[in-house]
Amino acid sequence: MEQPVRNRRHVAIATPGLHGTSCVLRVAVNTGSASNAKPLVQDTSPQNESRYRARFYIDTSGLTGLTAANRQAKVFNVLATSGPAGLTTEEVSVYVLGGAGGKAFRFIVGDTGAGGSSQTLDVPFSGVTTSIAGQYRVEIDLEQGTAGSCNTLPISGGCFRYWVTDPAVQSADASPNGAVAVTNSGWSGAKLVNLGLFSTTANFRSGVGTQPLLVDEFDSRRQTFIGQ
Repeated sequence: MEQPVRNRRHVAIATPGLHGTSCVLRVAVNTGSASNAKPLVQDTSPQNESRYRARFYIDTSGLTGLTAANRQAKVFNVLATSGPAGLTTEEVSVYVLGGAGGKAFRFIVGDTGAGGSSQTLDVPFSGVTTSIAGQYRVEIDLEQGTAGSCNTLPISGGCFRYWVTDPAVQSADASPNGAVAVTNSGWSGAKLVNLGLFSTTANFRSGVGTQPLLVDEFDSRRQTFIGQ
């Protein structure tokens, strides 16, 4: 049974899971919730990691109200203990976006070497063929440093690589959806990770309401590729 949590958010365990597991985390934010409603789980095990890899399964099919560009929610982020002066400690964030042209994942990664503070990378849902509509496997690979070599293995220097794939199909370390060189040495490394539904826009809360997002099979490592 779904259990309500303060700030009108919901966290529940549902069955079955997304990758042959017995259960899945079901999160939702009610219409009328406060902007700080955060149904999520946290991983506090990273220790200022200079290389951080993470993977999770996600089911967005319940978010039928995700139809406008101003309906956005953060589903994952990686924070450091400290960041560059004047910037947040957030190194990576992953959003789900609505839009008349189609839904998308948005990756925002800290980068102080490109004339700003971050790079933004979008992956439209329509660009990923999946065997079950709305279900995806998302993986990231973050390396601290000055903008380096990211397109061939082994990577070196500051790099961010990402995968958005069909959960039923294995992917390869050498074949990410995208890879960008970043200068992120001003962050102290991965320390805290959140997975769920948070930083929702007002239009997401009013237009998507209590529609559920499902997340499952979170895994994180320092060096090795995760995949399925």
